[in-house]
Amino acid sequence: MKRTLVVLATVVLLTAPLAGCSSNSKTVTGTVVSKDTDYECKTKKKGTKRTRTCHTEYELQVRTKSGDEEEVDVSSSAYDNCVEGSNYPKCTTR
Repeated sequence: MKRTLVVLATVVLLTAPLAGCSSNSKTVTGTVVSKDTDYECKTKKKGTKRTRTCHTEYELQVRTKSGDEEEVDVSSSAYDNCVEGSNYPKCTTR
């Protein structure tokens, strides 16, 4: 019983800091200033085999009310819906 409690406590302590580590943890509101996409590829080697995976990252540059500019990673549909000059995050929910 003691061992189970120790394992459970360890798991809770190790995973609790990860709860706030998502990329959407900070809320940014403002006006979309620009849009950008990055095409990234990774090559993994396992033994003699190599596999290459590629994906596109969609980013919006948002100017907040204080005048600061923040880069926000968004989905492809949110990227398509938000044009320059629109209000973020309202433009993501069309």
